[in-house]
Amino acid sequence: MRYRTLGSTGFEVSVVAVGTWAMGGKDYGRVYDGDSIKAVHRAIDLGVNLFDTAPIYGAGHAEEVLGRALDGVRKDVFVATKCGPDEVRPGLLRVDLSREGIAAQCDASLKRLRTDWIDLLQVHWSDPAYPVEDAVASMIPLVEAGKVRAIGVCNFSAAELSRSLEAAPVAALQPPFNLFRRDVEQDLLPLCHEKGIGVLAYEPLARGMLTGKFQDGIRFDPGDIRGTDPSFKGERLRVRIEASSRLAILARREGMTPAQLAIAWVLSRPGVTTALCGAKTATQAAENARAAELDVPKNVLERAEAICAL
Repeated sequence: MRYRTLGSTGFEVSVVAVGTWAMGGKDYGRVYDGDSIKAVHRAIDLGVNLFDTAPIYGAGHAEEVLGRALDGVRKDVFVATKCGPDEVRPGLLRVDLSREGIAAQCDASLKRLRTDWIDLLQVHWSDPAYPVEDAVASMIPLVEAGKVRAIGVCNFSAAELSRSLEAAPVAALQPPFNLFRRDVEQDLLPLCHEKGIGVLAYEPLARGMLTGKFQDGIRFDPGDIRGTDPSFKGERLRVRIEASSRLAILARREGMTPAQLAIAWVLSRPGVTTALCGAKTATQAAENARAAELDVPKNVLERAEAICAL
């Protein structure tokens, strides 16, 4: 495993991390808690020390599973979670970025995660009802109280990030970034590089599309968010499946899986600290983690870009 410093935090985090959205058990099809826990343990065995979660992943279930999985090793890993969107009851989602709301959500996350501190607390989404400056500033008392060690934001525009930096010591940004989705390279990654902000790239595998496992006509389990994702429908799906198939051929010719090549490409981009990779099983966690060890030639990375430039 390789490690990079996360922004100004001083924390050395693994360049491949585990994202736990699927472990919530609601949005990515069938997943079993036992398998999720084994995936976390296998990742740790391979040097992964960063785990990202959120209260809305399965209405808190992902946090609970992660808390169980980290029993006995909590002090050895870096845990990131989020605040803002909150499922107050099944099917009812609200956003609360008030100081009181963030504090209450933090306490609830601490309980579910079975920990006394959160290494990185992130605003999950901005909301027009709450100025971003106020939202990030509301986390400062949590840092002062020792409940949170660093402040981060997710899904922010460059303008929102700039405003946030005026109100709080924001240490990290979490944006979507993969071979099919590269818009953050235009302004966000350069801004993070300039300001010394860590970048946790999520969906490096484009919700599984870049693994090469999908075929035209694929059907998802009820509740799987990919069933309503435009990227998994019609002509857009056909084009992406074709690109993913070509990427798989390139990857296997170079002695790696398409998922590993896609992750390695993300890690090669200037400014990226770590790639947040979802895993439902220990096998998937191991495949992802091994991408950190690859030294992919520049011409192969450029070929991957060309294949996926849709």
